[in-house]
Amino acid sequence: MSVTVFYRGKHRHFSFGSTPSQLTVTAVLLFCIASGAGAAFANLFQQGNAELEKAQLSRAAETEEIADIRRRAENQLAALTAKVATLQAQVNRLNMVGERLIDAANLSTEEFNLHETPAMGGPAQTPTEISLAELNAVLLQLNELEQNLQSEQTRFAMLESLDLNHHIGKSVQLSGRPVLSGYLSSSFGVRSDPFSGEPAVHRGVDFAGKEGDSIFATAGGIVTWAGERFGYGKMVEIEHSDGYRTRYAHAQAITVQVGQMVTKGQEVAIMGNTGRSTGPHVHYEVLKNGQQIDPMMFVNRRIQ
Repeated sequence: MSVTVFYRGKHRHFSFGSTPSQLTVTAVLLFCIASGAGAAFANLFQQGNAELEKAQLSRAAETEEIADIRRRAENQLAALTAKVATLQAQVNRLNMVGERLIDAANLSTEEFNLHETPAMGGPAQTPTEISLAELNAVLLQLNELEQNLQSEQTRFAMLESLDLNHHIGKSVQLSGRPVLSGYLSSSFGVRSDPFSGEPAVHRGVDFAGKEGDSIFATAGGIVTWAGERFGYGKMVEIEHSDGYRTRYAHAQAITVQVGQMVTKGQEVAIMGNTGRSTGPHVHYEVLKNGQQIDPMMFVNRRIQ
């Protein structure tokens, strides 16, 4: 390869690259130009890759931030849902106690209808989206409402206890057997389990009888459970004063309902063989502050 060079003003020219040394210089010059162009292109390519990686990292960070916001929102909504369910349960409990107090005081059920939605109104409001900060504020308000409900529930429980003692009187004291006939088939304490044969703690006493026999409340109180319970079959639980509760299990049928006030000697169930049972009988439990105690101290008790 040769390069022809012309001079201005003079009609002369010569060819560059026609000799071996000139060819070498030409080759070196072209190599330098190519190397420089390659380096520049490589630099541009690296810069482009860097910008692309930066954009990808930024997008990944934004995606992670969005996912984090979504997770926090879902957690807040889950907490809000759980809190509302707790408050609803407390409101139901207050309504049940309130209804009993209304009945005991002979108040008008039309004027004090606890199942009727309170009257309210106001101008229409434009719906708005709720932010996480606003959700936190709502949760704080619900916490405050829950504390108020717990306070009101304590007051209602005191009124309920006073009313219970006033209307039931001496019949609130536990005594006697939950059946009129039949015999004691299993005592309180350690026994051989009727199904496994292994030693096990029996936390009540069993009175065997005939299927269809009546089961009676051993003291006046308020029914807090009336239905199926695992192992117990059909069971009635009654809350009495001074932290006592009684349970009547394995019934064929239940003749009372939750929230009902019962008196001593009132029929609460029909003897059966439901649940973990080997034959017709009533499993009778007495609890004091949530702990089972031997019912025989009350079975043999005599009220003066």
